[in-house]
Amino acid sequence: MKPNGNQDEPDYQKLRLSDAFAHAANTLELTVDCYNINYSTKNKLLDSCYELRCYSIFVQKVREGIQNGLELRTAIRQAITYCKTHDLMGDYFQKNESEVFDMVNFKWDQKRALEVAKEDGVAIGEARGEARGEARGEARGKLLGERNAMMKVALSLLKKGLPVGVITESTNLSPEEVRKIAKDNGLAF
Repeated sequence: MKPNGNQDEPDYQKLRLSDAFAHAANTLELTVDCYNINYSTKNKLLDSCYELRCYSIFVQKVREGIQNGLELRTAIRQAITYCKTHDLMGDYFQKNESEVFDMVNFKWDQKRALEVAKEDGVAIGEARGEARGEARGEARGKLLGERNAMMKVALSLLKKGLPVGVITESTNLSPEEVRKIAKDNGLAF
């Protein structure tokens, strides 16, 4: 594969995925059209598209700033200022300066990728935990609701004088639970 960036490349070329691998026999081939959008006064594509030319000049100005020893942040700010003062999509840069700065200044490396993956994993874990907690809470609530209903049935049956065995069969409560309900409600059986 050809390198990406500010190296001299033709204005147009076809790139093949298999060129990136030493042994590419009997593989599926992917071919893409690649256009060089690095700034050049001789680039016909840039001459035909104002926005692309402005973007290319902006990137070139950032690169020049870095080559002159500026930090990336400073180079980006100077390139934005240059574009605004030279009417190179000045309105766009005026309205979207912070977004442009953030996009160009964003450095994606393995450390940042791991941080984002960790943040995503934590968020997913929290969401799953909340969902499980809600499900368990609903299940517990349902069980407690059913249990309370059976305790009310048991109390009603105790008040009618039915034997403990009949009540336990009817409510699935243990004999101890039925006796406790009777005791708590001042009923003798």
